[in-house]
Amino acid sequence: MSEYTAANITVLDFDESVRRRPGMYFGADAHLATSVLTAVVIASLHPGPRVAPAGAPEVTVEILDDLAFSIGDNWPTGPDGSTAGYYDSLLTSYRWVHAAAAAVSTHTTVETWHAGHALRQDLVGLRPTGPAHDVDAPSGTGTRLTYHLDPSSFTPSTLNAPTLDLHAEGCCDLPGRFRLRDLRSTTS
Repeated sequence: MSEYTAANITVLDFDESVRRRPGMYFGADAHLATSVLTAVVIASLHPGPRVAPAGAPEVTVEILDDLAFSIGDNWPTGPDGSTAGYYDSLLTSYRWVHAAAAAVSTHTTVETWHAGHALRQDLVGLRPTGPAHDVDAPSGTGTRLTYHLDPSSFTPSTLNAPTLDLHAEGCCDLPGRFRLRDLRSTTS
């Protein structure tokens, strides 16, 4: 029997950990793309208390393609609109599930706005392609992320509507509102 030492330990960056073991982050499901979508929706409907909106969370998802979707909600990326996140991205630790989804995507776009100021940033995986830049701010506070899941990790999976209960019994006082639009062509 060999001895277990520190030499046997490999330290992984967050994004590499997610790519190697997506089931640890999204569940071991045959429909991994839908599991990613479901996890991101649940995370948006249940923000931590430091970043939760004043009212109930409002979440809108648009399925854009078999492995692409956008999700928008009414809370900032961090408390009071702060944006210091993973690898200098707009994804803060308050959005770790969203960051995990970016890690298994070929590219992600993050847009966040708060108090009349808005930023946009493109990511490859979880790594920014450049610094965040100013864009016109919609009213209110919110974040929209657009994910293009990596086909090499998700084939032959395609996105379906989340089928799991998005709220456990007694999970929250304000359960929030969830809207889903499937924008894929329905012609065969």
